Amino acid sequence: PRHLLLLLSLLYTTDAFTSASFFSLPRHSVTTKAEPEVIRTSYDLALNSIALSTAFIPGEKGSLAIGENPTAAKIAAFAAGIPLFLFGAFMAYQTTNLRFTFDDTSFALVKSDLSSTGENVVVGGENKWPYKDIVNYDFFPSSEFPVLVYFKETQTSKDEWMVGPGEAANSPGAIAKGAVPGQVHFFPAIGNVKALKAGFESHDCGKI
Repeated sequence: PRHLLLLLSLLYTTDAFTSASFFSLPRHSVTTKAEPEVIRTSYDLALNSIALSTAFIPGEKGSLAIGENPTAAKIAAFAAGIPLFLFGAFMAYQTTNLRFTFDDTSFALVKSDLSSTGENVVVGGENKWPYKDIVNYDFFPSSEFPVLVYFKETQTSKDEWMVGPGEAANSPGAIAKGAVPGQVHFFPAIGNVKALKAGFESHDCGKI
């Protein structure tokens, strides 16, 4: 009996220690990062450019390759038609391989597999911008007929703000009219513009 009591005592002590150790373990809350919203693609810019380029095919009914001098008309047609076709083909390639995304904190341009596109080829830095740094956005020539997605941000170093179109966008005249200083970006409208606009609005991005 004494040996049995000793065994039961050891079992009780071990069980109590194990239970106490289990419940005293630190508990860490697991936070999962929400998946980014991927803006659906739009091939409108690519297809419209290619369609317009076919209007310059010489000899076709309704062709724009007309004129008193057939040779000059053909040259002019090819000069406009071929660049438009190449532009449309390039836009189709970009639309297939790039995506606009909105995550918890930032707007980004990424590859179709959602990996990084690397550094911005114009001003450097990742193609990802916090919402708090976006001071304006728009679509040109309009949201109904979008060719370019425009936005301005302050994340990029001020040393780059006057590069390219930034010189006009940050000029004293533009600032006097209400513009906010920042880095200007233009991207082709390869994503659904209504969804892009809704994304900028829902994340409280700056708008002038």
